[in-house]
Amino acid sequence: MSNPKFNSEDFQGAPEISVKKGACLIYRGEASQKIAYFIVSGSVEVKTECVDGTQLLLYKLGPGELFGELVFMGVSERTASVYAVENATLIKINENSWQKCMQNPEFLKKVYDILLHRFIETTEVVNRLGQSTVLHRLCIYLISLPQWRQSDADVIRVTLPSNAKLAMMVNCTRERMSAVMRHFYNSGVIEKVGSDGEVLLSHARLLEMTTG
Repeated sequence: MSNPKFNSEDFQGAPEISVKKGACLIYRGEASQKIAYFIVSGSVEVKTECVDGTQLLLYKLGPGELFGELVFMGVSERTASVYAVENATLIKINENSWQKCMQNPEFLKKVYDILLHRFIETTEVVNRLGQSTVLHRLCIYLISLPQWRQSDADVIRVTLPSNAKLAMMVNCTRERMSAVMRHFYNSGVIEKVGSDGEVLLSHARLLEMTTG
């Protein structure tokens, strides 16, 4: 399913704020203030913390998306941390603004859709982490890329995240991810096609890696 989008008109009267790259907007575990955010421009990363203290990337959000909305649904503590990955413009939504929005049936449906979408994304992360090795977890991530659903071909052309981002997604060190990626390149699972990070992915070879 596609990720539902909102627009700034949904939150008329709510104040707009600017945040700098690297700012932590929400801390996991902190008592929830009755505030959520709508992204006008820029992007944020939503992360949780593993038992060993490392951070795990759940998903990235951009313009037209919300975060922090669970505070209006009875959640007493923040369930994840949110960081600005670039300078961003946000709309700050308080409880009064939210309740006004929820009187609109179309807005209510988008809220339901976004909760379902986030559940699916989080479940995919959990499924990846359930795999026994970094290699298998990375295979599951690559096989789950949305570009496969848009093409019947065995090979797709995509731009992958950096090794550091991939390591965060599958909960390993950057060094370990670099070693696994070298193995993928040497095995023909991934083929570089440009200097801008674009690669070719082979579905058949990914399946071989997963079952091998």
